[in-house]
Amino acid sequence: MALIAQILLPFFGGFAALLVAGTGRDRERWMTIAVMGATLVALLLGVVFGDDGRWLAFYRADWAPSFGIQVLLAMDGLTAAMLAISAGLGMICVFISWHVTHRSALFHAVICWTVAAANGVFLSFDLLIFAFFWELMIVPAFLLIALWGHGDREAAAIKFLVFNAVAGLGLLAAVFWMGATSDPITFDAFVLSESEYGKTAQILLLLGFALAFMVKLPVPPFHAWLPDAHTQAPTAGSVLLAGLLLKTGAYGLFRFPPMLFPDGLVTLAPWGMALGAFGVVYGATLACGQTDAKRLVAYTSIAHMSIVLIGVCGGVHFALIGAGVEMIAHAFSSSALFLLIGALQHRTGTRDLRELGGLQKTAPAFATSFALFFAAALAMPGTANFLGEALVITGMFQVNWFFAAVTLVSLVVSVVYATRLIGGIVFGEPKPAVQDVPDLHRYELWPLAILGLCTLIFGLFPQLLIAVLSPAVEAALQPLTFVLP
Repeated sequence: MALIAQILLPFFGGFAALLVAGTGRDRERWMTIAVMGATLVALLLGVVFGDDGRWLAFYRADWAPSFGIQVLLAMDGLTAAMLAISAGLGMICVFISWHVTHRSALFHAVICWTVAAANGVFLSFDLLIFAFFWELMIVPAFLLIALWGHGDREAAAIKFLVFNAVAGLGLLAAVFWMGATSDPITFDAFVLSESEYGKTAQILLLLGFALAFMVKLPVPPFHAWLPDAHTQAPTAGSVLLAGLLLKTGAYGLFRFPPMLFPDGLVTLAPWGMALGAFGVVYGATLACGQTDAKRLVAYTSIAHMSIVLIGVCGGVHFALIGAGVEMIAHAFSSSALFLLIGALQHRTGTRDLRELGGLQKTAPAFATSFALFFAAALAMPGTANFLGEALVITGMFQVNWFFAAVTLVSLVVSVVYATRLIGGIVFGEPKPAVQDVPDLHRYELWPLAILGLCTLIFGLFPQLLIAVLSPAVEAALQPLTFVLP
């Protein structure tokens, strides 16, 4: 029941937030916080009382057996980590959006529904149910951008919707074909993983899955929706996009291609590594030229998530476990940076680096937080980001030294955009926009403290995270060992 609770608690919690609106001061906010807290408690109980085998928890129930549809949920260490991030970021989004009064009840309901849909993606191993949650996840994210965003928010929301909805058609087509050609009809990923598809069929099916995953990740040339969506989204929307929705694409790449299409993955892996290597350089280079702080961090996300694509396509232990670590580490650092930029924009009315500067003299807690999380984004030793990128690069040197070298060199480019952001916000004489900027409040400091502690703890004690991810990595490697030359 702990697995079902990860979906149903936030789903019905969204309706509860709507129902309590207007019955008292901030009740929809506290209702959302309580729902996220209950979801975390249910997750903790599922982990503590879970099995010691391949799965910490497993749930199977028929839904429409005549059509081969069932509720099939499973949780291992990677899933548990993503579920914890999902509920944790949901709670953080409430605290950093306390100033939101426009359609407040619907705003908090949308946060709950985003978490519920993402949790369905992380847990589902019935491919039709997985595809359902994959498409459902687009709706609340679209609403967050379109209703509570800034500037040309409607255009950014529509671009987000079109890119992700169209890319999802490939996933749906592949899932329908796999289910329809199985005997008996089933969408059970574990059963379908034993099907003997030919190499051509595996390649075509993998392309259908990969298109949806790479758009959500995103990697060039499927990234065009991301900078605009981040720039126009409210702070909570940017946090959920960077910390949660992008991770569903990374999670899908990590989980299903090695399991379902090992021959196809081995065949297409060099192209995936080339695309990832280009994405790392492209994202880092474009970040260097941005004057909008949010847009700068959005392009860094393209670079970092491209490293995940390289790691998955590497197909060796170090690269895969590095990809898993990078997924989690990036969720911490990117969410914190968007939180900080949103708080600064709320105070100053601008995100333009040319109008900011000297924050260390006017708001030292702000400045220190920016320095910490951009050190993480820069993959400085001692942070979880360094662990993830170092493992991916180490693994890639076992597979293809050229792509490993490109990824390594791209880290030099990251120094440029990191120093631009730090220099533009933290150092120098205070600009007029930051002369009287209030420092971080308590409700902003505790989320940053938690994200910062996670970044440092997993960076300084890497075995804590590696031990959690190892069963998922071994499961992903197992089918590949039969087809690797």
